[in-house]
Amino acid sequence: MIHIKTNSIRQKLSNWLLILLLPSLLLGTVSAYYLATYFANLAYDRTLFRVALALAEQIEVKNDEMVVDLPESTLNLIEYDPDDWIYYQIQDGNHQLVIGDEGLSLPKLMPKAGQSVYYEITFADKPLHMVAFNFPLAELHGKGNATILIGETTTKRDKMADEIIAVMLIPQILLVLLIIFLVDLGIRRGLMSLEKLKNLISQRQAGDMQPLEEQNTPEELQPLIHAMNDLLAKEKMAINKRRHFLANAAHQLKTPLAGLKIQAENALRENDLTHIQHALRQISLGSDNLARLANQLLSLARAEPDNGQGQTFERVDMIRLIHEVSAEWVPKALAKNIDLGISCQLSELNISGNAILLKELLNNLIDNAIRYNPANTNITVSLSLLNNNAILAVQDNGVGIAQREQSKVFERFYRVLGTKENGCGLGLAIVREIANQHHAQVDLSYTNAEKAIGTTVKVIFKGANI
Repeated sequence: MIHIKTNSIRQKLSNWLLILLLPSLLLGTVSAYYLATYFANLAYDRTLFRVALALAEQIEVKNDEMVVDLPESTLNLIEYDPDDWIYYQIQDGNHQLVIGDEGLSLPKLMPKAGQSVYYEITFADKPLHMVAFNFPLAELHGKGNATILIGETTTKRDKMADEIIAVMLIPQILLVLLIIFLVDLGIRRGLMSLEKLKNLISQRQAGDMQPLEEQNTPEELQPLIHAMNDLLAKEKMAINKRRHFLANAAHQLKTPLAGLKIQAENALRENDLTHIQHALRQISLGSDNLARLANQLLSLARAEPDNGQGQTFERVDMIRLIHEVSAEWVPKALAKNIDLGISCQLSELNISGNAILLKELLNNLIDNAIRYNPANTNITVSLSLLNNNAILAVQDNGVGIAQREQSKVFERFYRVLGTKENGCGLGLAIVREIANQHHAQVDLSYTNAEKAIGTTVKVIFKGANI
């Protein structure tokens, strides 16, 4: 396939037009050459044959012998040509030379009586176009056939062919040039719509997300404008989400910061060491909560698909991942007297994903399960394979989440009322964002649906392999 290296659409269209027109011009040239050669040869062949007929009229048979009497005027008429050399020869029935130029060759296949044949020879280092006419002497009461050879060089033929080619090709070339000019003009006029679109976009102010008009645009540009409008809509949605996120984040950060300031001021006012230590403990606890909130905000920012950072996906060993992450949470589970275990019957299970994000996903699931469940709760991290789908689940037998709240807990900064634990409501939002990045599905339900207790969160990854 031909590749035209240029960034200009107009130049590409013009180049392709030229590439498509050149074969037509070449075909026209070849056709013109063969047609010109054919008609030039046809015209001069007929002239040669008429000369052969004229010579045949000068043949007589006297006493059973063939006699040719050519007047001087006839010879001058035959031999005179300002542009060509004319050669002739007349042979009797025994192919003996009667009159004319010696050395002219006969055709390879002689014509029948009364017929002629055209052929090419080289004579005196000149290419000759010949006609051989087999003249029957029976018409003159003689025996046998006389052979009349007439030949001429190809100068006139070539000249005439060149003139015909010129007459045929010059209009074709002019027509091709005219077509190129008109098409180039049409391309320029047609691409003015792109120029108008460019001006329309360049004149827009930053932050203007209004869709571009599709109604009055050319049909070929409508898919492009439609795609741009879709992109503008997605960008507008992303900006709105970002603004909402920043507003919520700012609101969430105000509370712990205000608490830290109040506790610090209390500590400065107090003289009692016991009260000062209490204020410092509150500052330490508030700092921990603030650090956790900041970390979760950063995790959520990393998990979002529109953060401008392309995530690298690779082969992730899920069995190794759940053991490593779960082991890190064992001390915190033991500190709260919670039994944290793993259930997995598989020897190997791999998915395509980002190991860092997947660890963050599981960290948030286990953290939520430990944080919002009381002591003596059992938490199980399980991994299974069903219909080529990897199912990662974290389930507990704790208090559970009310049915009406289950669809809301994935919203950012949403917290179930009545929860005494400190939190910021981002854990499951982070889980959902990471799952979306991996085209996975997140399901939340009761562990025991009949008794409406316990919480089970499943993340279903498609296309797993063992």
